[in-house]
Amino acid sequence: MASLTLLNLLLFSLLFLSNVFSTKPFIPDLVTKAFLIPVTDPKSTEFAYLLIGLMQDLRVFIGLEWTYAIVITATSLFLSTATIIASAAMHGGESLFFKELLLSTLKSLKRPFFTWFYITLLVLGYSFLVLENLLPMMLIIQQPIALKALLITIGILASILYNYLAVIWALAFVISVLEEKCGIEALGKAAQIVKGMQLLGFGLNIVFTVSSSILFQALRLMTIKQSMVLPIVIGLLVVNSICLVKMFWWMAYTVFYYQCKETHGVEVELQDRILYSKVPTAPILNEP
Repeated sequence: MASLTLLNLLLFSLLFLSNVFSTKPFIPDLVTKAFLIPVTDPKSTEFAYLLIGLMQDLRVFIGLEWTYAIVITATSLFLSTATIIASAAMHGGESLFFKELLLSTLKSLKRPFFTWFYITLLVLGYSFLVLENLLPMMLIIQQPIALKALLITIGILASILYNYLAVIWALAFVISVLEEKCGIEALGKAAQIVKGMQLLGFGLNIVFTVSSSILFQALRLMTIKQSMVLPIVIGLLVVNSICLVKMFWWMAYTVFYYQCKETHGVEVELQDRILYSKVPTAPILNEP
């Protein structure tokens, strides 16, 4: 687990630094051009040069950010899977070499990917549903104080409901790593074995959400202008802290999975066998 922790910290630190140093040259140029365009004569050649330069910088900046998002998603998916496998081995009292851990992660990565895809669709659907109900209220309410109070209230309620639903989603991801299930099948089994224990998973999610939110607030210190090095150091500390919190979260969810399985696992397996036995089969015709 120590080697995996070091790998997590190393990869996320490198990704953070690569993102900072690859996008940093574009930000001052983008801000300068964005301020100059409104005060420049639209008929002048300078306006055309500024606009073309701004569009080119935006394309490069967006391309870099998309690349960064894809790489960090793939890295997070791989390391989350590895953390779950390592936690399961520790829970079972087994010793797993680092090379074996990486090979096991690569072999089982397909199932977590499909489950992650379904979870992403569910998260997007939930976000769209919240925004769909929130936007009309924002247009109707004109008083700033009442609107702010409404946004805070809905934000808190939406966050609570999200963390409650995310218990099944996170448990389904763990199931897809440790069992031969993925996608809807993993989500279905997670909903079955978590019955009566969802509040415990909800508590884990709340602790993770609060911890991550506090750490994300520390990223505001990256705007300090007194030094060029200090904001980067603060960013590295925050990123590594969030990485460790997420590792602990997946370790806790792996233990939570085994607790749920001990409570409902046998019952769920019996139900699956009964359903399988009830599947009708075509009668075998006697050959003449």
